[in-house]
Amino acid sequence: MHLPTTSVFEFATSYLTIGVVAALAITVVAALARTLVLHARLARRTRELELELEHRHRAEAELQGIRGDLESRVRERTQALEVRNEELSRLRLALETANQRLKRLVAIDGLTGIANRRHFDRVLDRELRRARRDRQPLSLIFLDLDGFKGFNDSYGHAQGDEVLRRVAVTLDETFRRGGDLVARYGGEEFAVVLPGIDARRAGLYAERLRRRIWRLAIPNLASQAADRVTISAGVATLAPDSPNFAATTADTLLRAADQALYRAKCLGRNRISIAANAPDPALVELAS
Repeated sequence: MHLPTTSVFEFATSYLTIGVVAALAITVVAALARTLVLHARLARRTRELELELEHRHRAEAELQGIRGDLESRVRERTQALEVRNEELSRLRLALETANQRLKRLVAIDGLTGIANRRHFDRVLDRELRRARRDRQPLSLIFLDLDGFKGFNDSYGHAQGDEVLRRVAVTLDETFRRGGDLVARYGGEEFAVVLPGIDARRAGLYAERLRRRIWRLAIPNLASQAADRVTISAGVATLAPDSPNFAATTADTLLRAADQALYRAKCLGRNRISIAANAPDPALVELAS
């Protein structure tokens, strides 16, 4: 049995149509399957990113907390260091003040407030070396209070201490140049170092001091020299033109001044005597 040509064509066309539809359906199903797979992958990746972002947020929060804690500790440590530095500054200032006070106690006579014997010895040695180096004169005045033992016996040691303080003040007011040094040598003895001063000027300065002590008019009825407290002084000078200029020592200068003082005492007290090697013989004695 033979089918008509038209029927065969229609059958073929129907069969072809069904194939195309099936192919399209398969393609659509495959595309849908791929879409579902991609969607699943995208969902999984999205979840992973969300978890990672959440983890990152937690880490950032933890880091922020750690940073805040560190900043707080740094502030506390900085404040503690500032407090410590302030305390150290106060301690350093207190130590410097204590050292200055200690130096003053070592260098200053406790009764009179002027330089003591130890400081005088250091300064005299230093000025002697400087005088020899610069070839400049250096004068020394050595003095004591006339009849001071009798004053203490008559008026008491408290009054004697007050007289020593008043004499020290007068010394300090008389010799006010930057390089001058007035010192209590011991007991009622005082000494004055005069850098750059020759014998003549040193004798005049000593006489001015003697007159000032005289004008204080401190009664001393036990004195054999006057009715008031007086001083005697010896002056010695290291002169650049002296033949023993380079060989003169502090002891030599002190001994010369002490001998001049002894001569003033022998001549009746209340006077100034200049060591025999003074260039101006007219100033060997400066009586009241």
